Amino acid sequence: MKWSFSIGKIFGIPIRIHITFLLLLLFVAFNPHGGILSGSVGVVFIVLVFAGVLLHELGHSLVARHYGEHVQDIMLLPIGGVSRTEIPEDPKQEIVMAFVGPLISLMLGALFFLISIALNYSLDFMDFVRGQGSITENLIPILFYVNIMLGLFNLAPVFPMDGGRVLRGILSLTMEPIRATRIAVGIGQFIAILMFFFGIFYDWWLALIAIFLYFGAEAEEQGTILHRLLHRVPARAVMLEHFESVSPGDSLGNLVEKLCHSSQDDFPVLDSGRLVGLLPKNVIFQALRRSPAETRVQEIMLTEFFQAGPDEMLDKIFDRLTQTQVGIVPVVDDGKVLGILTLPQIAKYQMLCGSRPQQSLTSLRIMPR
Repeated sequence: MKWSFSIGKIFGIPIRIHITFLLLLLFVAFNPHGGILSGSVGVVFIVLVFAGVLLHELGHSLVARHYGEHVQDIMLLPIGGVSRTEIPEDPKQEIVMAFVGPLISLMLGALFFLISIALNYSLDFMDFVRGQGSITENLIPILFYVNIMLGLFNLAPVFPMDGGRVLRGILSLTMEPIRATRIAVGIGQFIAILMFFFGIFYDWWLALIAIFLYFGAEAEEQGTILHRLLHRVPARAVMLEHFESVSPGDSLGNLVEKLCHSSQDDFPVLDSGRLVGLLPKNVIFQALRRSPAETRVQEIMLTEFFQAGPDEMLDKIFDRLTQTQVGIVPVVDDGKVLGILTLPQIAKYQMLCGSRPQQSLTSLRIMPR
């Protein structure tokens, strides 16, 4: 994601922070009207809250990886965290994966509750509002309330919250996944509408959250339908079999010439027929702005990239493409590049063939004009 940077890895999972999160910390640090949670104390509070959010998202990611799903990274934003993972096809696995995040938040809340009780700190919320007690006496009980609210809120049966995924998983145990998604989305949107009207009269923030949830549920429905259309369709059925490639010794000037006379924007880099790199469109245009025409392809090509087998399913490949900045996936079998896949190619396949019977989908190959 743009405007984000890595802060390291936990259990091999990259952790990224969006730049706006740092702006949130600065706002809290220098906000004179933040009460007991302003200044350095406010910054500590935000960091502790987001540490809990990180643990919440780690729970999702580790369960997904346990089930063999790809985990790209975890992104921390001012509005919360996002674990960018593939969703298991097995409804039972999806239920476990979705539920473990809120469970971790509730466990953290219970931990801060026990600490508050052990230290004899007041759990009266109005004491915090009035600023009674020391900073520590207020901070720990507030963390109890925050984590409990995060856990319960995420369990609400509304997409894209975890509770919506749990509901969809439960329904999918007894019905087709698309129908289960539509029912879960409908329930979630009905709840979001109730939240919106309640928020208009009592809290505008709740109304704004309801709008986010309503359209988030709609996007979830569309994404699920797309995945089901691509599900069990192998890469070989969609890949471009006739494609242009470049060699490591080609110059940037030669590459521009090829771009001008080809419908391709992304290229595999082959050395004597062996795949050695990729040149996605964004890498090419960055090089055009920064490098001279004599620059060799081997100096700018990507050497670490995702590749797919000919029998790998299209929904998994689509997820990888949308999660990364790389717009091309080579389809490789026994070291030989059989074809390439791009998002426009998958979109063309969906538009032309997505509504046909499943039996005919795997026998089709979409060729470039």
